[in-house]
This record gives sequence, structure tokens and C-alpha cells, in this order.
Amino acid sequence: VKDIYIADYDGQNERGVILNGSLNVASVWSPNARSLLYTSWRQGPMQVFLPNIYEATGRQLTTPPGENSLAVFSPDGRRVAFTSTRDGNSEIYVMNVDGSGTTRLTNHPRIDTTPTWSPSGSHIAFISDRSGGQELYVAGADGLGLQQLTRGGKADRPTWSPAPYNEIAYSGQVGAGFEIMVMNFQTRETIQLTGLRNGEGSNESPAFSPNGRHIAFTSTRSGKEQVFTMTRDGRDVRQITRQGNNRQANWSNGPQN
Repeated sequence: VKDIYIADYDGQNERGVILNGSLNVASVWSPNARSLLYTSWRQGPMQVFLPNIYEATGRQLTTPPGENSLAVFSPDGRRVAFTSTRDGNSEIYVMNVDGSGTTRLTNHPRIDTTPTWSPSGSHIAFISDRSGGQELYVAGADGLGLQQLTRGGKADRPTWSPAPYNEIAYSGQVGAGFEIMVMNFQTRETIQLTGLRNGEGSNESPAFSPNGRHIAFTSTRSGKEQVFTMTRDGRDVRQITRQGNNRQANWSNGPQN
């Protein structure tokens, strides 16, 4: 069982919002911070759900055939990119936020997964092993103009910063663990933010704050998996969660109760 919790930015006022006795992962906020997308095994094979957490309403966005997961809102909240095996292997798809109008973005016999939208909504970055290794790619929101962004390293869990920074953070394998990397999308220059000192554990699942000035991430530096935050240049690291194992954080943006 994995549940979904929300908390204030400093870790205070933790409260569960998805507590259904199932495995629930990869939650992301809608742009207006009223809804969540998340992946769950609550109805069998993993599917995407969209609850309106303050109104106690919602719906299941995807259904079999295939498994559907790792959904993310477009910046305007009108579309959703997600990973699906409905056509035989893992590919990136885009649909309207009501679950209609599904179109296939990628088409390759190897695995494509974990999409993230550019701030303008014109591009989608994702992870693929089509070159042999697990690398970061980007394509237009129409699937055209595919580019490989990383080479020679195991990349995972990309997240695109909001404007004006235009950066993509991701976790890259360094030795036996993972570290948080940030790539400038224009110059392709990449810097490593974590793992520069001893005792920093393995660091994964970065997520930019709405203003792009901070990154939340998962780290084992305190023993178990916990959520931490840091500035976008890797400074001022703060531990947010402390009980149990906690991972895959995502920041809200906009009005809330």
C-alpha cells in the first residue's frame, strides 16, 4: 500500500488525500491546484485517475486495454500526457483532460515513458531506451522533431522548469546511485546538483517549484527515502518528510482551500 499525502511547503500539516488501501504513485497537481493526476492499481492493472480533492469528486481517466501511468498536465491544464502499453509496448500518448481525443506521440519498439511538458506546451521530454541506454529525449507536442538530449548515462524522471529558466531536471545514474542533474535546454549544458559530498545517498525524482527557484526530490541521505528541497543551484537543502518512506513529490500552483 502506498498513499498520497499533501503538506505545506515546509512539511507541516501533512494530511492524506488518497487513502484507498491500494498502490498509488506518481501524483501531480493540476495548474489550478484543485485536482491531482495519479497512477493506481485500485481497479487491477495500473490506470490514471483524476480526483478533485477539495470537492471529493473525480473519475478514472484511462481504462484497459494496456496499462496507463505517469500522467502529467499540460501547462494550460487542458491536456494530459501519459505512458501507455495499449498498443503492445510502452509509448507516450496525449489526451484531453476529460479523457477524450487520445493520440499517440511516440512509435518505437523500445520503451518510451515518463513525459514532462515544456512551459509553453509546445514540447514534451521523455525517457526512452531506443538507443540502448535509458536516455532523455524531446519532441514536439505533435510528436515531430525528435531529439536525443543525453548520451551515455542512465536518465530517469525528467521535469521541465517553468519559464523563464527553460531547464530540465532529471535523475542520472552516478556509480551505484542516482543524482539530480539539470540541463539548460538551449545550450544543453548539464550540471550535477547532488552527490558532490559524502553521505548524500541516492537522489531521484526531481520536481521544480512553480517559480522555478527550488527543486523537491527524493533522497536516501537520512536512511529511508524522504522528500527534500533545495534551491535550483543545489544549495539550502532541507528535509521535508520524516515518517515512513516518502517519494515523488510535486508542487502545487494556484489557489487552494
